[in-house]
Amino acid sequence: MKKNNPKDEWKVIRFIIIVFNKIAAFFKYFIGAINKNREGKYSPFIIGMGAGLLSLILLVIMLFVPPFLGMSDDGSFSRVINPVGIYHREDTSENLYFNYYVKDYLSLAPQEKSFSNPTGLRMLVNAAKWVDEAFTRDSIFDLRFLAVFYSLLYIAAIVILIKQASKRAETFTESVAIGLAGVLIFSDVSYLAYFSSFFLEPLLFIAVLFCTGAALGLQNEKNNTFYLIVYTFFGIVITTMEKEYALTGIFLGILGVKFVFIGKSFLWKAGCFTSVLLLFLSVMVSLAYSPDSFTQSSKYHAMTRGVLLQATDPDKTLKEFGIDGSYSILTDTNANEQYPLLNPDNAALQNGFYDRYNVAEISYYYLRHPKSMIAMLDISVKAAFNIRRDYSGNYEKSAGMPKMAKSLTWSFWSNFKTNSAPKTIGFLVVMLVAVFILFRQKSVRIINYYRQRNSIPLETMLIIFFIGLSNAIVAIVNSGDAEMTQHLFLFSVSIDILIYFCFAEVLHKLRIL
Repeated sequence: MKKNNPKDEWKVIRFIIIVFNKIAAFFKYFIGAINKNREGKYSPFIIGMGAGLLSLILLVIMLFVPPFLGMSDDGSFSRVINPVGIYHREDTSENLYFNYYVKDYLSLAPQEKSFSNPTGLRMLVNAAKWVDEAFTRDSIFDLRFLAVFYSLLYIAAIVILIKQASKRAETFTESVAIGLAGVLIFSDVSYLAYFSSFFLEPLLFIAVLFCTGAALGLQNEKNNTFYLIVYTFFGIVITTMEKEYALTGIFLGILGVKFVFIGKSFLWKAGCFTSVLLLFLSVMVSLAYSPDSFTQSSKYHAMTRGVLLQATDPDKTLKEFGIDGSYSILTDTNANEQYPLLNPDNAALQNGFYDRYNVAEISYYYLRHPKSMIAMLDISVKAAFNIRRDYSGNYEKSAGMPKMAKSLTWSFWSNFKTNSAPKTIGFLVVMLVAVFILFRQKSVRIINYYRQRNSIPLETMLIIFFIGLSNAIVAIVNSGDAEMTQHLFLFSVSIDILIYFCFAEVLHKLRIL
């Protein structure tokens, strides 16, 4: 048998290195030529506008070109649409719920008065209904009119966000890469399909993008008042959507305190204090008046799919709440199963079970048992990486697709997160460390009056991180892991924003473009 000649192997390795160097040199020359040609001919605003245009094209293809994409009703649409006079056209549950996207609804005078749905969403639905009637003058509401409203807001949010992300870029190719990455992540079908639905998610998604872009926009010398107004308005929108988002107002208000120190004029400081006050007031309004999406089933799951799920000794854990150990049989049970062990509304659970615990007591339990909370957060990270509801179809029945079929149009990012990305609490920790490392040089002491803008990126990223984390904790405390798909959307968006800006900062530091 002939032995390999070491000299021949070295020649092969040397040839590969030479080829690689030639490719790298050509790549460097090509990139350099492009950057030289485009020098002075672009700006972060142009990059943002280009990304917005590309997002608009993708959005039109998905939502307004057959087969139309959207989200099917999970049974929650009625609490949003019925109070404004919009109703399902048929009663066949197979067509209305879970399986297929429905775009046409009856548009009539409201038959009931209710304030159980979020104000921001109700206003948008009412506006879309009015425009629909003005154009069509029939008794049919086309859900795509609501999608148009979302689309207009979304494009503006994308332009602002990507403009801020590309501020640090020093070359045209680096800016383009950042813009394309933004389109890849934030124009994914997992986000845009929500626009043709009555879910809260699209308004929540757009508002978070606006708040992030506006906060980062305060680094600049110009348009500070505009960005402060945008930040405050959409911060209030998020906070008052539902009770579970009330904590968001606290975090945004804390960041708002920092804005006071980036300007010297009295009017600016007064505006910032007003912003902070409004955000904190919105928290109280949300807790008092906003709807609560957590139900009796949620309370059941908070114990069975949360506290008891991570308990090494369920009997002992139940005794901490003053609950009889016989209830340990409910450990790991899910009321959403086809044949649940017990109905959460069973009267037998009222005395001796439900009356022995509440949100505050469960929160205190997790404080005493941090390992249980960490284990639940690990589950929440996995859930947050998949925001495509498994039980919600994207196609109309007329498209001929299977029940609950999901569109693969522009879904690279959502598929990557679901199938390939690391989904553990460890990833969350690594991302937090990365934020500190990548943005630490921009953090300065608060007494350094003339450099306050430099610390905004780090603090904005930290606030986004804690907003997402608080969303996960609220979901865990209120419903365990049984309803994470419905409640972790804000957590998922926060993770994507952090990934995106970390990517932009890494790309800038590597200087490969």
